[in-house]
Amino acid sequence: MTESEKFTFKTVAQMTGREMFCVARLRIDTFVTEQEITVPELDDEDLDAIQVYLLNDQKTNALAVCRIFEEKDKWLVGRVAVATAARGQKLGAKMMTQVHEYLRKQGVNRLYCHAQWQAKPFYDFLGYHTKGEPFTEADIKHVMMYKDL
Repeated sequence: MTESEKFTFKTVAQMTGREMFCVARLRIDTFVTEQEITVPELDDEDLDAIQVYLLNDQKTNALAVCRIFEEKDKWLVGRVAVATAARGQKLGAKMMTQVHEYLRKQGVNRLYCHAQWQAKPFYDFLGYHTKGEPFTEADIKHVMMYKDL
């Protein structure tokens, strides 16, 4: 991993306004504009979640983002997105590997996600396992997946 591929892990309270702007813009570009999801992109979970992100060298755009948070004694990852211009560079896999390492160091044994059905092969590649039947969330087919860390 090069220094330019080292992801930042911060809560919203720790982030600068510029960092939060870049993260929010990529999430809105991906989930609202590209995927046309109409539920609010930012929610109360963001206030306590750890935002994980990689900004470009100029600190004007996020290249890849996600958030991790604990809910009912389970750790979840969500809002996983890679900028259109940065796709194909394996930034999503690199980000998730760093998330896994970070959580492992925190003593977390398992990470869950509500994977969009079209993203299931990505999570399969990372070693995630399916739990339960597919379900609809924000009008998109999802499946619960988990990875033992």
